[in-house]
Amino acid sequence: MPVMNRPEHETSGAETEAQDPLRRFRSWHGFLAASIAVNVLFVYAMLGAPSDPSIRVWYKVLMWFPFNAIATGVYLAIMARLSRGAGSAAAAGFYVALCGLLIAANWALMLSA
Repeated sequence: MPVMNRPEHETSGAETEAQDPLRRFRSWHGFLAASIAVNVLFVYAMLGAPSDPSIRVWYKVLMWFPFNAIATGVYLAIMARLSRGAGSAAAAGFYVALCGLLIAANWALMLSA
Protein backbone atom coordinates (compact mmCIF):
# COMPACT_ATOMS: atom_id res chain seq x y z
CA MET A 1 0.00 0.00 0.00
CA PRO A 2 1.52 3.38 -0.98
CA VAL A 3 2.06 6.01 1.68
CA MET A 4 0.40 9.30 0.72
CA ASN A 5 2.08 11.51 3.35
CA ARG A 6 5.33 11.79 1.47
CA PRO A 7 6.27 15.34 0.37
CA GLU A 8 6.20 14.47 -3.33
CA HIS A 9 2.47 13.64 -3.04
CA GLU A 10 1.47 16.92 -1.39
CA THR A 11 -0.39 19.34 -3.60
CA SER A 12 0.21 23.05 -3.70
CA GLY A 13 -2.55 25.68 -3.65
CA ALA A 14 -2.38 26.12 -7.43
CA GLU A 15 -2.72 22.39 -8.01
CA THR A 16 -5.67 22.19 -5.61
CA GLU A 17 -7.39 25.06 -7.41
CA ALA A 18 -6.74 23.40 -10.76
CA GLN A 19 -8.29 20.17 -9.47
CA ASP A 20 -11.34 21.99 -8.08
CA PRO A 21 -12.23 24.93 -10.32
CA LEU A 22 -15.45 25.61 -8.35
CA ARG A 23 -13.66 25.98 -5.00
CA ARG A 24 -14.29 29.72 -4.84
CA PHE A 25 -18.05 29.11 -5.17
CA ARG A 26 -18.17 26.89 -2.09
CA SER A 27 -17.96 29.77 0.39
CA TRP A 28 -21.06 30.30 2.55
CA HIS A 29 -20.11 33.96 3.01
CA GLY A 30 -20.09 34.39 -0.76
CA PHE A 31 -23.41 32.56 -0.99
CA LEU A 32 -24.88 34.98 1.57
CA ALA A 33 -23.60 37.98 -0.41
CA ALA A 34 -25.00 36.59 -3.66
CA SER A 35 -28.34 35.86 -1.99
CA ILE A 36 -28.58 39.41 -0.69
CA ALA A 37 -27.73 40.79 -4.14
CA VAL A 38 -30.41 38.65 -5.81
CA ASN A 39 -32.88 39.67 -3.12
CA VAL A 40 -32.18 43.38 -3.64
CA LEU A 41 -32.62 43.03 -7.41
CA PHE A 42 -35.88 41.13 -6.95
CA VAL A 43 -37.29 43.71 -4.53
CA TYR A 44 -36.27 46.51 -6.89
CA ALA A 45 -38.06 44.79 -9.78
CA MET A 46 -41.16 44.03 -7.73
CA LEU A 47 -41.54 47.60 -6.49
CA GLY A 48 -42.24 48.53 -10.10
CA ALA A 49 -45.33 46.30 -10.18
CA PRO A 50 -48.50 47.72 -11.74
CA SER A 51 -50.67 49.92 -9.53
CA ASP A 52 -53.94 48.24 -10.52
CA PRO A 53 -55.07 46.30 -7.40
CA SER A 54 -56.44 43.31 -9.35
CA ILE A 55 -53.13 42.80 -11.15
CA ARG A 56 -51.05 43.57 -8.06
CA VAL A 57 -52.64 40.62 -6.24
CA TRP A 58 -51.47 38.27 -8.99
CA TYR A 59 -47.95 39.68 -8.75
CA LYS A 60 -47.93 38.84 -5.06
CA VAL A 61 -49.37 35.35 -5.50
CA LEU A 62 -47.36 34.28 -8.53
CA MET A 63 -44.05 36.04 -7.93
CA TRP A 64 -43.56 37.41 -4.41
CA PHE A 65 -44.89 34.45 -2.46
CA PRO A 66 -42.79 31.74 -4.19
CA PHE A 67 -39.70 33.95 -4.08
CA ASN A 68 -40.19 34.66 -0.37
CA ALA A 69 -40.68 30.97 0.38
CA ILE A 70 -37.47 30.07 -1.46
CA ALA A 71 -35.54 33.01 0.02
CA THR A 72 -36.69 32.07 3.52
CA GLY A 73 -35.37 28.53 3.04
CA VAL A 74 -32.08 29.84 1.66
CA TYR A 75 -31.60 32.29 4.53
CA LEU A 76 -32.45 29.61 7.11
CA ALA A 77 -29.84 27.29 5.58
CA ILE A 78 -27.25 30.07 5.51
CA MET A 79 -28.10 31.04 9.08
CA ALA A 80 -27.70 27.46 10.28
CA ARG A 81 -24.42 26.95 8.46
CA LEU A 82 -22.74 30.27 9.28
CA SER A 83 -23.88 30.47 12.91
CA ARG A 84 -22.69 26.92 13.55
CA GLY A 85 -19.30 27.53 11.92
CA ALA A 86 -18.74 30.97 13.47
CA GLY A 87 -15.73 31.27 15.70
CA SER A 88 -17.43 33.26 18.44
CA ALA A 89 -20.86 33.76 19.93
CA ALA A 90 -20.90 37.36 18.68
CA ALA A 91 -20.31 36.26 15.08
CA ALA A 92 -22.98 33.57 15.38
CA GLY A 93 -25.40 36.12 16.79
CA PHE A 94 -24.63 38.49 13.92
CA TYR A 95 -25.48 35.87 11.28
CA VAL A 96 -28.66 34.83 13.10
CA ALA A 97 -29.76 38.48 13.40
CA LEU A 98 -28.85 39.31 9.78
CA CYS A 99 -30.67 36.33 8.30
CA GLY A 100 -33.67 36.85 10.59
CA LEU A 101 -33.83 40.49 9.56
CA LEU A 102 -33.68 39.58 5.86
CA ILE A 103 -36.48 37.03 6.26
CA ALA A 104 -38.66 39.50 8.16
CA ALA A 105 -37.94 42.28 5.65
CA ASN A 106 -38.92 40.08 2.70
CA TRP A 107 -42.27 39.14 4.21
CA ALA A 108 -42.98 42.67 5.44
CA LEU A 109 -42.28 44.10 1.96
CA MET A 110 -44.55 41.53 0.37
CA LEU A 111 -47.40 42.19 2.78
CA SER A 112 -47.07 45.97 2.52
CA ALA A 113 -46.77 46.12 -1.27
